[in-house]
Amino acid sequence: MDQLHIINTQQNMQMLDEIYKLRHQSFNERLGWEVKSVNGREFDQFDHSGTQYVALTDHNEELLGCWRALPTQGDYMLKNVFPELLQGEVLPQKDDIWEISRFTVNTQNGKNRNQLVSALCAKLVKSFYDFALENNIRSYVAVTTVACERMLKNLGVTIRRLGDGQALQIGIEKTVAVAIDVNESLNIRIA
Repeated sequence: MDQLHIINTQQNMQMLDEIYKLRHQSFNERLGWEVKSVNGREFDQFDHSGTQYVALTDHNEELLGCWRALPTQGDYMLKNVFPELLQGEVLPQKDDIWEISRFTVNTQNGKNRNQLVSALCAKLVKSFYDFALENNIRSYVAVTTVACERMLKNLGVTIRRLGDGQALQIGIEKTVAVAIDVNESLNIRIA
């Protein structure tokens, strides 16, 4: 049975190392993004003591997917790296609005890869809801690709583009900043 783990940089260093490795595989190797990677591990200035991570593992504790959560009252990607995606909208900086970033799944597991990835994505998106309830979060913001935005919409998530709603070309990706309301649309039923 798959399990969700909520960790920070002060605990479970082995799991955190696996998260950094999966991020390297996903963002550097598979997607070809220009992000910092050292010794096969992707991390950045937002991976610090205040950062929380949600990790999905299988029954053998193998990492299946993960995402990073940051409160918007400090530094975070939308604020410090991609503010142009706000396109005139006020920068979120409230204790009940957090940023989701580095959402990824391990695409190297399983025979029915597309089906597996879809199921893993749904489980991780449902964890947005559970994490929000535990941390009194009313909404999230995220910098994401248009493809990931489409996946969230296909799962039925209530999502809104920030600013004037136009996607911008960031590196090799069409990118948007989005707000994700914490409501029942995130409480996805997992078969």
